[in-house]
Amino acid sequence: MWKLIKLQLRAKRKECWLEVIDLTYILLEIELRLLLTSKGGNQNVPLSRNKIDQQEYLMSLASLAKNKKFLNYSLWKKIVNFNKKRKDTIHGLAQGRISYTKLKDVCENTTELIHDIRNLWLPIIYGEGETLQ
Repeated sequence: MWKLIKLQLRAKRKECWLEVIDLTYILLEIELRLLLTSKGGNQNVPLSRNKIDQQEYLMSLASLAKNKKFLNYSLWKKIVNFNKKRKDTIHGLAQGRISYTKLKDVCENTTELIHDIRNLWLPIIYGEGETLQ
């Protein structure tokens, strides 16, 4: 997981926006799966591995997390917005409707979104000691 996070941050620094979008999608899926296996839900009971594994895409995981009270509406909506922007910009790029630099807009605040989800199951405090290589 840490390697994926470092890859995502390195891609941001190098302005490799397609890679950032792909890695963000993967990290969001992983974080949601970890959240659903935690006791972070309304009932303090993790969901079964089978129930989680049935969800194949980011939005099905996010909807399950919202419906089972692991995610509040606000965080769920941020995931929905990211996914919509992701699809629209990638298709727009492929169709020649937008420039590559527009992909950067999709990447705004994604680190915070991942962090907010992670804080629901494993609060982490970032400090000055962390470095990226």
